[in-house]
Amino acid sequence: MNQSECRRSLDSLALGAAAFCLLSLFGCAGATRLPTRAHGLTGANLEAKQLDLHFLDEGGARREDVLQRLGPIDTGYSSPRLFWGRWSNSKWGYWWFVAAQGGGAGDAKRIWHVHNVLVTFDENGIAQKKAVIDDEAALWRELHAKLAESPPLDLTQPVAMSASRCCGVTDMTLTRDSIHITKKNTTAEISPLKIVRISHNRVPDRGSSTNVTCHTLHLAEKSAIGKRIHFCADAPSVVAMFQYLQQTAPGSLQWE
Repeated sequence: MNQSECRRSLDSLALGAAAFCLLSLFGCAGATRLPTRAHGLTGANLEAKQLDLHFLDEGGARREDVLQRLGPIDTGYSSPRLFWGRWSNSKWGYWWFVAAQGGGAGDAKRIWHVHNVLVTFDENGIAQKKAVIDDEAALWRELHAKLAESPPLDLTQPVAMSASRCCGVTDMTLTRDSIHITKKNTTAEISPLKIVRISHNRVPDRGSSTNVTCHTLHLAEKSAIGKRIHFCADAPSVVAMFQYLQQTAPGSLQWE
């Protein structure tokens, strides 16, 4: 063995020894195939027949049929022209092994993926088109476009949103002229004319639960609760916010 070959052999042995030491100290992890599972909005188990969308391809499905057959994934958004279904499924998980904890196979954790279906209806309540969307950014773009064709939000009375407490926002109410937002015991009235952009955030890790999504309102100037207002809410509330902004915000509002 020449000097170069000897050096390469020693380098390989050193790398192998280093890797062994790291595994001994910190453990290792990997992916594993698991039996497929599907969950509804709140994490309840779903059967395959509850996710069968093929009947929508046959034509003639009425809105009442869609609501009945896809009830387990219904987000609760009510519209005569649009149905929004949402669920999650898992086929894979990850495992970990920590040597310092005495060995063992560790715990298999599932990896969940969120799916959406948007079904549009004509004026007679007959399904016209379905769109299955797995990418959240694509969902918000499509939903924004579909809502432009839906009946406007009724603002003759304040519209209370169901805001999650994960972002510090505890109350959001939409009125004709402003949004009343309470965050950490401070309440501010935000004019929709001051909102320049709405963006969409990564949802906090909730496992298989998909009933809440997160967004940010970007203001032209700082308010009593900041210049960027993060909020998380259920589907009907998010749709209400989208419709509200379409009706009251400036035409220059940026949708992301």
